Amino acid sequence: MDTSIRALSSGASVTTRVACTGNVRVEFLRCRSDAIVQWRIPRPEFALMWVRNKASGTRIMMGGKEAERSEDEAANCWFFPEGIDAEGELKAKSANDCVGVFVDPSFVPAMVKPVLAQPIIGFSNDELGHAFQQLTNELATREEPLPLFTEGWAMQALAYVARATPRLQRRRACGLAPWQLHRAKEAMRSDPSEHLQIAAIAKACKLSSSHFTRAFKVSTGVPPHRWLVEMRVESARELLAKSRVPLAEIAYTCGFADQSHMSRVFGRVVGMSPGAWRREHIVCS
Repeated sequence: MDTSIRALSSGASVTTRVACTGNVRVEFLRCRSDAIVQWRIPRPEFALMWVRNKASGTRIMMGGKEAERSEDEAANCWFFPEGIDAEGELKAKSANDCVGVFVDPSFVPAMVKPVLAQPIIGFSNDELGHAFQQLTNELATREEPLPLFTEGWAMQALAYVARATPRLQRRRACGLAPWQLHRAKEAMRSDPSEHLQIAAIAKACKLSSSHFTRAFKVSTGVPPHRWLVEMRVESARELLAKSRVPLAEIAYTCGFADQSHMSRVFGRVVGMSPGAWRREHIVCS
């Protein structure tokens, strides 16, 4: 039987197990040492992936494009609704288990499907984690799991996902915590480069780059790069209008790489050069 999960490891002892009913297929992979685990989601099934002892380095592809990474560092679950063409790769450390649960869409009640319509790329859930431990214990035995157990477990797992989905969606809609917003703004103010280092700032806020960018926009109303540009230009305007400080010094003070950098950005935002704007707006004697 073709399987959707495989381990790429050198010399590691790998145990596999597949349990099938007419509606549910469960694939179990147990590695005795570090391994790279790959999976492929066969459409149009609902799919739920879980791994124990995940290391860093998860990569998910959906529709041929790399999906955004999870902001949850403890994430060890991934959910894909029906019709999603997806595949993934992760690093598992030490002894580890990986389980894939694939459910025929016709087996899922119609009233539940709207809640299970969006993929969840990386999350953690204590109840689901305990349920997976129960499943791995069952699959590790020599006896074949009863179809009733396999199908009942799959429905229970999807119920956990459905219950967790609203909470996960609310969390995705939240902005940065006050300390994160302060740290991000200070990091951006101190960076004079033309190319904003989102990954480094996100790491300082203990978030993934994608989640940081989304949360920053929720908190400020604009993406990080636009906020930085507007902040620098506004600071330059204030100094241009209230002083006769040389343009090169204003550029340095406001966080631009140099006078040329300030002139390019200022002209793009304001529509005229810093010198021309100063001549029209300067208020000091």
